[in-house]
Amino acid sequence: METISQASSGNLPIELVFLIVKYAAEPTFAQPDQYEAKNPYSTARTLCLVSRAVRRIALPEMLHTVLLGFHNVTAFVHALSMQKAYAQKNPGLCLAYTRHIRNIWIGKFCVGPELIPEHSSFGTSVPESAIDLFAPVLLAAPSLAIDFSSMDLLTCCVDHAWTRMSKDIDRECLPPPWSTKTLTISGMVITPWRITALASRSAFLASVAHLIVLSHTESSSNLHVIRRAAGTIGPRDYNLPRWMTHAPWASFKKLETISLVFPHVKPPLDVFAFSTGMDLPVELLTFPASLVKGHRVPLEIKASTETGEGHISLNDVRVVVSDFQVHFCVFCHEWDKVWARIVG
Repeated sequence: METISQASSGNLPIELVFLIVKYAAEPTFAQPDQYEAKNPYSTARTLCLVSRAVRRIALPEMLHTVLLGFHNVTAFVHALSMQKAYAQKNPGLCLAYTRHIRNIWIGKFCVGPELIPEHSSFGTSVPESAIDLFAPVLLAAPSLAIDFSSMDLLTCCVDHAWTRMSKDIDRECLPPPWSTKTLTISGMVITPWRITALASRSAFLASVAHLIVLSHTESSSNLHVIRRAAGTIGPRDYNLPRWMTHAPWASFKKLETISLVFPHVKPPLDVFAFSTGMDLPVELLTFPASLVKGHRVPLEIKASTETGEGHISLNDVRVVVSDFQVHFCVFCHEWDKVWARIVG
């Protein structure tokens, strides 16, 4: 391994230098700045330029939780391609991403990247080599978050991994070719869920144990804040997303818990101030998945002790208010920051 000179490290023991580098390389997801203004990975990326030894410490820290807007998925695949080239020509620079990524976020689909297959709704072609690189990394992460508008990218990777399993054996007797246990869904959720169309996709949903639901639209989140501020819903009542009534719950065969995330609002609240932007904590509500797997999915969580088909009692829900705040306004919701703090 490349050594770090004593002069550059202030004559500190090398073990202590490595600990400092590791700590400094941790992404600052708790930063008050928006990620567009200050990249949370900026320190780690700078450290990777110091030396090969520092890079091997900093890069795994940077990879623990990966935030990808859809526009930079292609750049990430390019990085994977570089690692493949390093493995063949310069093994000292190669790092297996799948060993270090624990959480990965895929943001909202905005433009047609080169990753989506021809048969998808995006209508663009994809080199098989790109999916060969991306699918194993995406599906190796135990925690995966994806905007519903980008769901075709996930289904493409799932189908790819499934077809790579031998057709001569009973697939149901083997572990699935993915490690996803926690699935987070954000964005506008529509019906039908195309991810249930094939056996491979249903098998993917069947392996999910925990589902996290971020507000499915900005207007929905805004409406929750306004209703809570106006007192039209109780201080401990919550409306569940409407799409939950037509979600394919039968496919979530191993689902144990569902978590919902809401801005934490304590009246009185200046609605005008919220419209221009303010920092608020978030509430994480978690309840057993069995409560939504009946013939009729509840649409409310209510503080009353009454039970019924129309709502879930708050007595059956675990509520945690965050010790951090994120920026909310009418047109800006930092759900990627919320997710990174929850799973990190």
